[in-house]
Amino acid sequence: MDDDSDDPVMALLATQRAVLAAVENLAGQVEAMQAKVDAMGETLAQFVAGSVSAAVAGGADRVPTLGDRFRGATAEEATRDPALYAAYTHYIVAQVIAKNLHRDKPILAEQEAVRARGWIADQLDQGRQFDMAKTKRREDGAAHAVIEPIHEEMFGGRVRVAPQPNRERQDRL
Repeated sequence: MDDDSDDPVMALLATQRAVLAAVENLAGQVEAMQAKVDAMGETLAQFVAGSVSAAVAGGADRVPTLGDRFRGATAEEATRDPALYAAYTHYIVAQVIAKNLHRDKPILAEQEAVRARGWIADQLDQGRQFDMAKTKRREDGAAHAVIEPIHEEMFGGRVRVAPQPNRERQDRL
């Protein structure tokens, strides 16, 4: 009778079984590591979510302020929310002002607009009421925003309200 240990086919099968056992072992180790990574990811996500909500909302039991709502609102949400809409119109004007202040530097313009949004949100948190931003029609029919004193305040005096002859007469009266 021939010994199977010298049979090349049997040796190949034994090698395949050993490789398969090693692959199954590695797969088990990968699954165990993946479970650990998933658990760490969930813990990290909870930590980050807790930090963000604590930083933004001041804790889980705190109701978001009007400023918090403004900071997090999309354009669509802000235009549909009566409490945010008037303030949002000033944010739209602030975006245009920022673009004009930083004409060839879109990144600076975006940063300036983000600061203006934060400024508006802070004002809302302090109880400031916003009227709708004003617009004017030019002779060609196009509408453009009117720079108001609030925009001077928002941009630290880097923009100025256009002098108005009627305003000067009223001040003298």
